[in-house]
Amino acid sequence: SEYLNRFHRHRIVFKDLYTECVFREDEPPQNGECYKMLAPEVKSKKAWFFFGDSQMGKYFNALDYPYIITSKKETDDLRCGFLDYVHLPRSEEWVYPQYNQGPAKFGRKNHFCSDVASAGNRRFESDSTEGSNFMELLTVDFASDVEQQTRYTNTTQETATLHVANQLQLRGLTYEDSVCVVNVGLHDQKLCESKSDSHCLVIYVTNVKVYLNLLYNVCGSIIWLSTTPVRDTHNPNYPQRNDRMEIMNEKIREVLAKFDNGYFVDVWETALGNTFVDNAHFTQDFYDNVAGLFSSLM
Repeated sequence: SEYLNRFHRHRIVFKDLYTECVFREDEPPQNGECYKMLAPEVKSKKAWFFFGDSQMGKYFNALDYPYIITSKKETDDLRCGFLDYVHLPRSEEWVYPQYNQGPAKFGRKNHFCSDVASAGNRRFESDSTEGSNFMELLTVDFASDVEQQTRYTNTTQETATLHVANQLQLRGLTYEDSVCVVNVGLHDQKLCESKSDSHCLVIYVTNVKVYLNLLYNVCGSIIWLSTTPVRDTHNPNYPQRNDRMEIMNEKIREVLAKFDNGYFVDVWETALGNTFVDNAHFTQDFYDNVAGLFSSLM
């Protein structure tokens, strides 16, 4: 939207391709391939933003934040409290999504609410004489959705980007101080109903490109965590398919090649080696191990 234009910036491109690594939980966090890739770019940055669904929420909850927390903020309503949390006014009329956008279920019937039930926004902050360090979780469960429309923005992705810009500006920080850890993919497959896999992939990739272009304006580094597999890949009660998600992950690799600040952390094989507790989530050890990587970088 035009309101976001004031945050647009130009960056000199120094590398031709994104960088990727495979996360292995048998490697100590500070000696692993992913740490060595990310540390030169993101180590000890002041602002860490995590964007995603309940899967990202579980990573976030497992973080061992290395600073003394002096203040925290959380949504009062996990599903419907996003806009109150970011202090942005609701749009006067909730505009229904197009065929290629979420929400698909709960959020479609309950306006200004999320499809995902168990994430919720939250922020932990540490104030010191050297300024503020903070980490924040923002519920973004699709690559493009209209769950959180405001007077200034049309999509949740625009709203989240605007909030990040506001938080950086409030603290006298710039995009160079921020790291954004991102994933969407599990919920996007709700949009695949009655569509071919190829059409579904085109929708996903197109939406991700728009999303990443928004984040590029406020994120010094964008770390994409690969979408994880599901347990019941052929269950008609669930829209997720592992073969499709492997292709989605490959497509993200191609999209990130266009971004000089993009990094891909592949957790697929590690997730497969862990125990499922339901169709999409794993035992706590998995989240603790992945979170350990980011804790060591903060």
